[in-house]
Amino acid sequence: MISKGIENLFFSLASESRLDILNTLNLNGLKMNEIARKINITPTEASRQIQRLIDELIIQKQPDGTYILTNYGKLVLHFFPSLDFIFRHRQYFLEHDVWQLPSQFISRFGELSQGTLFTEMADTVNKIENMMQSSDDHVWTMTDQIMAVHENTMKDKLLKGIKLKSILHERLIGSSQVQAFSKNVERRVMASIPGLFTITEKEGFFALLSIDGKLSSSGFFGSDSQFMKWVTDVFLYYWDKTKSSYPRTNRI
Repeated sequence: MISKGIENLFFSLASESRLDILNTLNLNGLKMNEIARKINITPTEASRQIQRLIDELIIQKQPDGTYILTNYGKLVLHFFPSLDFIFRHRQYFLEHDVWQLPSQFISRFGELSQGTLFTEMADTVNKIENMMQSSDDHVWTMTDQIMAVHENTMKDKLLKGIKLKSILHERLIGSSQVQAFSKNVERRVMASIPGLFTITEKEGFFALLSIDGKLSSSGFFGSDSQFMKWVTDVFLYYWDKTKSSYPRTNRI
């Protein structure tokens, strides 16, 4: 249920100048003329926009004349990266089923803001291959299909001591394509896979299922600390949730 009056908050944020003011004050407190200069508006306009934000309790004036974010304002600004990420990739989210993920990870979408969207299958396959080739410690995968295209690379990495953790769809159990291979492989199975994940100690990738439930090759790559924490936390959530394990194999 949406709270009555929240439209006032949305209206207060529905201004490029007011958003610029919030982002500027997120760094440090500033006086009105300093705000106007930094975001390139007149002092009169700055005064009008600042008053709107004060009325909504988002910013406040200090005794020394500087303006700062209130604690409420900081909280509002905290959720901007998630909204911005969703907005920038709205076409992707129109076509993919985000609701397969637990809500606690959807609410953390802002952590993915530095990720790059890959939409072409060839680009995605090549990027995952490069991720695996450059890994020095581990590769983690979650998939509902045998990733035969990366088999030779993964075999070579396993022989060199790389550790593989893999979550597979349960329908792959007993597949003739799955054979015992390495002590460095740990596998678990799930009845439902939310998407494709590939994670190394350096980079991460995830692709959500399409609306029709099919595994998609269109997804996000990232290597910054926040992106890596998100994909790692999601993978470990399912890894820990899945108690049954599957015999070691040479397929990824």
